[in-house]
Amino acid sequence: MTPPSGDAPGSAESILQLPPDQSQVWTRNTYLVRACELVLTRTVDPVPNSALDRVDAIYHWEKASVWTRSYLLSSAENLSLWADLVAPYEFVPGAVNRVRTRPYLLLARSGLEAAAHALWILDLTSFEECVQRHVRLMHHDFKMHKKALVARKSDPSRIEQRITDLVSRAANLTFETTPTRKPPGYEDLVRGAAESTGSDPNEWAYLWNAASGAGHGQNWFGLEGFDLVPTEEYEPGHFRTTSIPDPIYITDTVDAATHALLRGTMRWLELGGHDEKMIGAVAPEIFAKMPKTSDDLGS
Repeated sequence: MTPPSGDAPGSAESILQLPPDQSQVWTRNTYLVRACELVLTRTVDPVPNSALDRVDAIYHWEKASVWTRSYLLSSAENLSLWADLVAPYEFVPGAVNRVRTRPYLLLARSGLEAAAHALWILDLTSFEECVQRHVRLMHHDFKMHKKALVARKSDPSRIEQRITDLVSRAANLTFETTPTRKPPGYEDLVRGAAESTGSDPNEWAYLWNAASGAGHGQNWFGLEGFDLVPTEEYEPGHFRTTSIPDPIYITDTVDAATHALLRGTMRWLELGGHDEKMIGAVAPEIFAKMPKTSDDLGS
């Protein structure tokens, strides 16, 4: 059978039957994502003399606490869009929620990547190593910024000065740093996040690659992520097909991203001197905003 051909976009691919066990995972993760976002918006700075505060004091020009929180908020923002789509706070009567597999996987992939960056810095026991990784990530980020400006033919002098300042400041620290050393690639960061959460690095690497293939429109994901049902042989060896998405890709990839975000948020709270129980404490607040069924209302 040849790859998918001739199916109508947005028709069969939008019809996703979610098994009850996966539905429970989706519900749990909408709460966790929203809880992380709420907590992160309410804890802007580390507590004085906390671990993150002491790391910030070592390299105070660009704070590791600010950068890691920014990564986590980026993760939460992407995953919160998924949550808003699948479990909105307000339902419009008669509205149909069409599941779009590839965009959901892109949101999950973005959330996973961003949280993995934060964890690469936060999952350490040494202040010095936190700073060493922090300056490497900054240098790489600055280079990506410069690359974008050059592609646009914009003046890169301001970001070039930031790069120069970073290298100079890092060289004057009391311990060795290598800001020009490139950080791990995305897949390696994802594998590291899996290890941090006690998950299978190989499975997370597969899910990340699958989400990348989905987002880039690569043919192999159309074969891997969908059940293809032949409907008509319009030419010898060529079939019209109906594509039925396998929801496990969304479930597992969003679940991986949520676990990474949760782990990163917990580490940020812990190292920032905040109460990690804040995550659970905001759950009633989220529940209060959710539409209620008769069971929820006790009728």
